[in-house]
Amino acid sequence: MMKATFKLSLLCVSILALTACDSDDTDTSGLESQIAALETKNSELTASNTTLKETNSNLVSDNTSLQEKAVSYINTFEEQCTEAGFKFDYVDPNAPVTEISMLPNYMAAAEESDCLACHTYEEPIKVPHQDFGSTCANCHDNPHSDDKPVVPGNPTDPSFPQPQPSESLVDGKTGASGSFYYTPGSYLNADYLASRLNGSIHNFEWAQPTEDNPGVNSLEAACQLNDRQHIKQMFPTDGKNYILSGFSNQMGAKLISTTNKFIDETTNKPVETPNIATFGYGMKKNGNDYNVSMNIGKNNTCYNAIMNGEARFSYYEYDPMLSGKQERNKGARILAKIDYTKTALKGVDWVTEVPGLGAGENFTPDQVNWTQVGACSLVFKVESIIPLG
Repeated sequence: MMKATFKLSLLCVSILALTACDSDDTDTSGLESQIAALETKNSELTASNTTLKETNSNLVSDNTSLQEKAVSYINTFEEQCTEAGFKFDYVDPNAPVTEISMLPNYMAAAEESDCLACHTYEEPIKVPHQDFGSTCANCHDNPHSDDKPVVPGNPTDPSFPQPQPSESLVDGKTGASGSFYYTPGSYLNADYLASRLNGSIHNFEWAQPTEDNPGVNSLEAACQLNDRQHIKQMFPTDGKNYILSGFSNQMGAKLISTTNKFIDETTNKPVETPNIATFGYGMKKNGNDYNVSMNIGKNNTCYNAIMNGEARFSYYEYDPMLSGKQERNKGARILAKIDYTKTALKGVDWVTEVPGLGAGENFTPDQVNWTQVGACSLVFKVESIIPLG
């Protein structure tokens, strides 16, 4: 606008100059001086305008570079969504919960008759789930209670008397080591150990769509999904469809040890060998006792536990990111005896209890006809909890 104004001024002065030429007054030095000054000013403004354009262009370029650099630093889904205009805060799905916040969940679960409203199993569905649908109570005890949740104690406060072997010998009867090196990393408190055995680690991931859920293929749609606040992994921007899938894993490894007893065919002598298996057992307090329970098919573990009357459990958590040996190794060992009254042996349909071998019937090993057994609902009474090692 300023440039156009000065051009108009020059035009006016030029007209005046030409008009003056037709008069007797031929002295145009004053007008020429003004024209020269205006031309100089116009030239300066033109140069300034060019500089401003160049500066603006540089600023746009710098801003673009800064934006690209800022985007390159985005490494979480929350930051992706913030950049796209969808603001929310990440919520750790494994954040500690308070005793008060836990109670409504336990109450709701206790009143919920359909377990599958909260719990699902993944494909491929295994026997016997495809036959029994939501009738979970036929095989599984309800782990929830309307009782107030137990507050876990100090992990290393023993709930059971600890074996005290000498420094030079190990205790073969209990399996306790001669040195209690791992005691600081052991969960000797039964309530605390139960909270770890029964707990889960929850996580979310971007997974392939399913027949029931076609998923989404845009960041904008992903930023508005349920549970969006629980995932850190960035949404793939490859144009493919993804679903936000939640899953849970147990906190540590659970092992059960029993003893195989058989007659060697060559020597015709009795032989005993260890049998170690991995199962997802849990632990629960009943009155003054603690019980470990598990539901499995008929196998060596079930057979050995029933016939020998005992088992030993190991629970182990390992954190490879910690340097201290006692910090990265956590867990405990559980010594337990089978509770024949609470244990139930079921038929080949995995549901119907074998007559005389059901829960509430105090049977003995010699009463079991193993050809009738298809599954085992085992309940053990905890005799002791001892350190790792």
